[in-house]
Amino acid sequence: MERKTALKSRAAAVKSKAAKKTRKRMSGEERRAQIVKVASDLFSKKGFKGTTTREIARGAGISEAVIFKHFSHKEDLYKAIIDSRCIVSEGESCLISMLKGKKGAEVFRTVAVYMLEEHHKDPSFMRLLTYSALEQHTLSELFVKTRALELLGFLEDKINEMIREGWMREVDPALAARAFIGMVVHYSIAQEIYGFKRYFKRPLEEVAESFVDIFLEGTRR
Repeated sequence: MERKTALKSRAAAVKSKAAKKTRKRMSGEERRAQIVKVASDLFSKKGFKGTTTREIARGAGISEAVIFKHFSHKEDLYKAIIDSRCIVSEGESCLISMLKGKKGAEVFRTVAVYMLEEHHKDPSFMRLLTYSALEQHTLSELFVKTRALELLGFLEDKINEMIREGWMREVDPALAARAFIGMVVHYSIAQEIYGFKRYFKRPLEEVAESFVDIFLEGTRR
């Protein structure tokens, strides 16, 4: 009996060793992406103060030294987390790239549908930003400066264009842009973080269409 147990243990060890040898070694880019994913998941669940680099390393199956090899400063890791969720391969904002060539209501419809679907599909980034803001952490400020203000500035320009072309009455473009984004973001937070989706459900495209109609009817010339 003991001999059988020993043979099984030896076979398992050999199999494990062989698996390690045949396992594909991650490229630097793949390892970096893995660290970002693990860090983002942990931060969104436990906050920044409640997550250590040791936990991130354990979750990725690496040493802490490997993390610092890819991200020499924490700010580099935070920027990589934001970029992983907000940019396309060319370094351009996912949403801004989708809005190119669009005008009028289609701009706002595209923004609303994209944001609602992304937040519904994976609310972890929203939780991450909420933790960051509540803990007065660097990441939320970085997100506002790099991505949020970029989108608001784009919408302000489109609103100014619609005012000039007579589609929209005179409004404060900055306030109007924030009002529209506020509707979409609040809905997502209420549904996905506060748990309102247990009591209120609508197709996301219907929600987006309603928000666009409410916004444009309220600002129509």
